[in-house]
Amino acid sequence: SLNDFNVSYQLNAYTARPELMPRIYSELHQEIQDKCNAANIEILSPTFSALRDGNHSTLPSDYLPENYVAPSFSVRRAEKDP
Repeated sequence: SLNDFNVSYQLNAYTARPELMPRIYSELHQEIQDKCNAANIEILSPTFSALRDGNHSTLPSDYLPENYVAPSFSVRRAEKDP
């Protein structure tokens, strides 16, 4: 579905061991994060808004290339005709 500013997804599953639900949810959420990080997909939720120039990636450092450098902040100035 489309929420205010982000997309949400629903995963339906079944377990015969409902007493393990907290652990199952925890492991499932961790796997989702790990797979997204490995695919270089930042999970920015519930709502994330920022100027990307000069901001370090939100991916854990284990998933970034060794030579990763946060992008520099840049400013452009437009001249107006007098």
